[in-house]
Amino acid sequence: MAVRKSIAAMTSPERTAFANALRQLKTTSVNGRNYNWYIDQHITYFARTGDNISHAHQSPSFFPWHREYLRLLELDLQTVTGDSNMFLPYWDWTLSASPFTADFCGAITNGSVNSGNFSPNWGWPMYRSSINTNFLQRRLGQGASRPTAGNVNNVQNFTVYDQSPWNGGVSNSYRNRNEIELHNRVHNYVGGHMGTREAPNDPVFWLHHCNIDRLWWLWQQNRGVDTYQPRTGTTSGVIDNTEAMQPFGAGRTPSAVRDIAVLGYSYL
Repeated sequence: MAVRKSIAAMTSPERTAFANALRQLKTTSVNGRNYNWYIDQHITYFARTGDNISHAHQSPSFFPWHREYLRLLELDLQTVTGDSNMFLPYWDWTLSASPFTADFCGAITNGSVNSGNFSPNWGWPMYRSSINTNFLQRRLGQGASRPTAGNVNNVQNFTVYDQSPWNGGVSNSYRNRNEIELHNRVHNYVGGHMGTREAPNDPVFWLHHCNIDRLWWLWQQNRGVDTYQPRTGTTSGVIDNTEAMQPFGAGRTPSAVRDIAVLGYSYL
């Protein structure tokens, strides 16, 4: 079972191993997927797709879609490295530990990662980038500030998972408050590629979403794992509890990913 740690608790060898595993997946396919496959899926399912369904954002499936997405990447990293203990770390943005270092997720000079890990010379070309540069871009703090512990506590205190009309305008919804006040805020805080549909170009994407998943898991400890709404036979345009999430296929429903113990990982 993978044990996901905070970046603050990672050793230097663990940081190096994680960065190298992502780079290895850039050029190696596992079960028909390489790293760029993940960027493709985020671009495709970022908004409503051709079936008029919101899979990844501004809908109830925001949490389970990304949970399955992260789970697949973690399994692929374990396979490509041959290390069954390989894990996705999480970035608790309320703490001082930073992922923006040359020996981890890349240091920033004038808005670009141009040396060290995740620079072009290190072996990290941009893919389907809407930003006209081959350098990974970040604009820390220019679009938003990091969430505080108080912001997180306020969101975690919402008791209703989600409700009609199941979109970005729902006020009394844990899913929507988390997505807007925490998730979106950090994407805007990092900026650059993280502020685009092709955000997985930035490895910090995984650290950020791992923390979002951890917060949902903590919320589930108090509210229950089987709290997903909507249930079955509900309105079109969103995924109900027993409908498959794309591109993951048959059986990959919100219900199937509700319990992280069943999925084979835990948080430290």
